[in-house]
Amino acid sequence: MLPEPDWDEIYAIAKRAEQLHRAGQMDREAWTGLLDEAYAASKGNSDLTDFLAPYARSEWVRDLLRPEAPRRKSVA
Repeated sequence: MLPEPDWDEIYAIAKRAEQLHRAGQMDREAWTGLLDEAYAASKGNSDLTDFLAPYARSEWVRDLLRPEAPRRKSVA
């Protein structure tokens, strides 16, 4: 069983997300920062971070879902 989410913090994050969006200041860095904060406030319940999805650009989400490619050493 997951611990109880910090609902007050989740609501505050949602409010900040809306404010950033309306001000035209939502960028990848702001969005991922809010997502990290929301994940922490939700105590690991990623379903409770879905409210941030409408503020994301599709490539931001794709980048999060893409597994990291193995690093290759360049051969010179």
